[in-house]
Amino acid sequence: MKPLLFKVPAIDDRTFRVEQHNSAHFYRLLHFHPEIQLTLIQEGEGTLIVGDKIDRFSRNDVLMLGSNLPHVLRSDPGYFAPESTRRSTSTTVFFRAEHMESTVFSLPETRHLLQLLHESQHGVRFRCGEGHPLTAQFESLPTQRPLEQFLTLLSILDYLVTHSNREVLSVTAFTHPQRPEDHQRLERVFSFILDNYHSPITLEDVANTANLTPGAFCRFFRQHTRKTFSTLLNEVRVEHACRYLRESKQTISQIAFSCGYTNLSNFNRQFKEITGMPPGEYIRSYNRSPD
Repeated sequence: MKPLLFKVPAIDDRTFRVEQHNSAHFYRLLHFHPEIQLTLIQEGEGTLIVGDKIDRFSRNDVLMLGSNLPHVLRSDPGYFAPESTRRSTSTTVFFRAEHMESTVFSLPETRHLLQLLHESQHGVRFRCGEGHPLTAQFESLPTQRPLEQFLTLLSILDYLVTHSNREVLSVTAFTHPQRPEDHQRLERVFSFILDNYHSPITLEDVANTANLTPGAFCRFFRQHTRKTFSTLLNEVRVEHACRYLRESKQTISQIAFSCGYTNLSNFNRQFKEITGMPPGEYIRSYNRSPD
């Protein structure tokens, strides 16, 4: 397996790079890179993993992911179906923090943007509604001249740092890359859980995936994720259950069993612990939402 340190290609000596993604699904492996990533999701939805945070991503999410922060946008299974016509599209700006900190962000007029750079070490999300001015700014980037792109980038960052409804994602900041083999092992574990969450998974199963004994795996996993394996597995299952509760007509018990739970009371307990409310209240809360 190739190392999961991404190399963002440079086309010249510019301090940033604008990139568009348009394919059936997003890249599915846990990875990191030294560049800060600022992304607008234009189409697509799925599971978002940023550092120690597991959640959903969807259309009109703006994500700012810091240097060497492990992350993956794992598109929902339907995007991988051979007959699928779904698309996953995004516009992204990559830039190096050290380049900006020593030049542009050292000015009095831009120094406030440093706060956003520090927050990006944990990952930042801003949810845009339809027609939000930020989406238009992102969408204009690919056709702009380099100077215009730079000014648009500063405008986007200024908007994000001055609006308090942005969400910091990961409790843990990742400021330095770990060994590539550790990332490869974590990627295998995350992929195994995301592919098999709906089935019974034992500690021995996932330890074998990581080529470790159960005891060594527990130590490794807690060291690199600050979670236990059972905590992460429940978070993945509940995250998918939330999607099914919003989108499907299945009963709560049917959804619980389809997400890998064999006991409804355990599902209800885990769901409330993670979301702060029982499944029935979650459905009512979602139905009351203006969205």
